[in-house]
Amino acid sequence: MRSVLVIAWSDIRRVLRERESLFWLFVGPLIFTVFFGLLFKPPAPRRPVLAIWNQDASPAVVQAITPLLETDGVSVSEAKAVEPERVTLVVPAGAAEAVQAGKGVALTLHAGREETSGERSLRFKIQTAITRVYFAPPGSAAAAAAAPAEGPLSIAEGDLGVPRREVTAGFQRSVPSYLVMFVFLNLLVSGAGIAEDRASGRLRRIAVAPVSRREIILGKLLGRFAIGWIQIVYMLGFGLLVGIRWAEHSWAFFGFLSLFALASASLGILLGTLFTDPDKCATTAVWAAILLAPIGGLWWPLETVGPAMRRLAYFVPTGWAMEGVNAMLAFGAGAWDVAPFALGFAALFAASFALAARRLQF
Repeated sequence: MRSVLVIAWSDIRRVLRERESLFWLFVGPLIFTVFFGLLFKPPAPRRPVLAIWNQDASPAVVQAITPLLETDGVSVSEAKAVEPERVTLVVPAGAAEAVQAGKGVALTLHAGREETSGERSLRFKIQTAITRVYFAPPGSAAAAAAAPAEGPLSIAEGDLGVPRREVTAGFQRSVPSYLVMFVFLNLLVSGAGIAEDRASGRLRRIAVAPVSRREIILGKLLGRFAIGWIQIVYMLGFGLLVGIRWAEHSWAFFGFLSLFALASASLGILLGTLFTDPDKCATTAVWAAILLAPIGGLWWPLETVGPAMRRLAYFVPTGWAMEGVNAMLAFGAGAWDVAPFALGFAALFAASFALAARRLQF
């Protein structure tokens, strides 16, 4: 066991002495995470603002719909004319009398020439308020008895049985995305160290020492696993500083990340056994990570792509990792929710580690 720790510590020290490795462990991930976290940071929610120009002699309609709109999150103000800078609702003359008689009233909403989603939502809220007023006309007994929060109309929620997928944004999205991407990238690229050890004869010198083949491969795996966890802790620490939501099931979260790091480290070792040239090994690892990152939903949410691309993400390790990490950090998923992805990483680790152990040559 001591020889395993010595081999692992030697590899860790060698990685932490290289400036290029330090950059891609600590600086590069932070640059990407901050840039895209700020770029896609959702704007702070703002209450929609509506100006009402009452042309009616009676203020009854305005007085009836104003509390309903404010209860629905709309800021209402009075206007004396249509204001180009603000969305304005015009209540025509005779509106209160028409509503009392149950007749139609043509209220005019002055908005932008091209309707935005915010204006569309505001229009729906106005229609809802007007409908409730018609069920309880101003001055009627129903209007006096109805509370604005409840109203004469009520909506009961029903489950369609279709799961809703939330989309994370800002740092809540960029931290797990680039944690997964750079841990996977660095551990794949670490396979070049295996190829370099073979080319330089370092592995041969280790093999003549009183250590077994099993101890050598375990030491190489442990060193890479530790490097992966150093980067994971660094990225999660930064995430906590910028205020991301934390996983509700911490031990399940750490266990999942450990399986991800083990699978990525063993894949890197396997990749190192396939090449004799360290540069070719590193180049292949970089391109593999770049190709698998968008497929797994690391560069953009899978909710924004077509169904074929979403299905493809479930066949690549970056997709398993992003789905699991994002679900646990953002939505409180537990061990059972991410179990299929965890089993995938366990199987990937077992298969790649067994192949790497068989192929490793001194």
